[in-house]
Amino acid sequence: MRESGIDLFTVVAGGASPYYWLKAYQPLPCAIGYWQKTPANEKRLGYVRAVPKIEDLMDEYEPEIVVIQTGVNLYATLRSKRRPHDENRQEVRGLIEQMCGAIAEREAKSYWILPPHSHENRYPGDLQEELAVIMKEAVKEYNGAVFESRKVTHFDDPYPATDGIHYGPEDSRQWAERVAADFQVYLRINGSYASRVPIRATPIAGLAPPPAETAANPNLPEGNPGLALPPAGEGAEPIKVDLNELVRQGAKVELDLRLVAKSEIKSLVDVPYQNALGVFEYEVVKDRLGNYPFKKIRVAHGIVFHRHHTGAARREIGDTIALRLVPLAKYPSLQTWQTVDDLTPNFDLPLYTPTLDD
Repeated sequence: MRESGIDLFTVVAGGASPYYWLKAYQPLPCAIGYWQKTPANEKRLGYVRAVPKIEDLMDEYEPEIVVIQTGVNLYATLRSKRRPHDENRQEVRGLIEQMCGAIAEREAKSYWILPPHSHENRYPGDLQEELAVIMKEAVKEYNGAVFESRKVTHFDDPYPATDGIHYGPEDSRQWAERVAADFQVYLRINGSYASRVPIRATPIAGLAPPPAETAANPNLPEGNPGLALPPAGEGAEPIKVDLNELVRQGAKVELDLRLVAKSEIKSLVDVPYQNALGVFEYEVVKDRLGNYPFKKIRVAHGIVFHRHHTGAARREIGDTIALRLVPLAKYPSLQTWQTVDDLTPNFDLPLYTPTLDD
């Protein structure tokens, strides 16, 4: 297409999800490969401090058509146990709608390449189909087009010997050729895809956090994801507590804890990102501030950082530790890493996380 005289602007960030691309969320780094090519220059980097936002790219380059390939990194959000499944669906759809809205508001058209087939021991077929349906419905609301990659791909390599999602060179080439052929047809008829200004692209998730939230934290590395009001521990005391007020205030608690259950990633092949959270359950041994009303608590720890297990991941059942914690809802930016939650779902309490300002 470049040879035919079309101006192409390409931006690729490895592992990036819509949380990286939307201005509603804080700037996030990419440490597994970044490529940008314009008619004027090209750069390939192993690391960038901040993935550019789609709104800024649109304003700078003023494209007529935007091609987006994303979705695999949303499977973790869609099947999260930290909130009811309907809220997971709403979160995912809201992210796609925000991207569609940013494109349509600037009078451009969108062409979405949906995720290819993943190994079904990695992501079950019904989960893959559910995400495809959500994305198609959201894109359709903004008169966008979709290429359904799962119809022309099938992941045949063994899992977990491979990660179950990344195709080899030959299979990737065949997939790309099918996409290119479809896109050429789209270009010939794209006049029928009239974009419109969105009327319902209201962001679902919170706006970007204040600058203080970007501070480094030895327990939970910068950029760590998480969503408001995930499930919490079993064994909660039958005490009346205004949980909404507790979360709204983001009250810090200082607790002496004993580990009773933990989520684990035994093989790092199972992590599509460089970093991941794990949900741990603790027994409260001592409440130093007297403001935590329950006998148990669940805490989101960074358990994988730069493809290595952290110290938190190596804690053993029965270990004791003193932690300063706040409700994870205090950090709406913590929504970008995969979260592993193997514990029994419980929606009675907010999930906590180590503070980012200590």
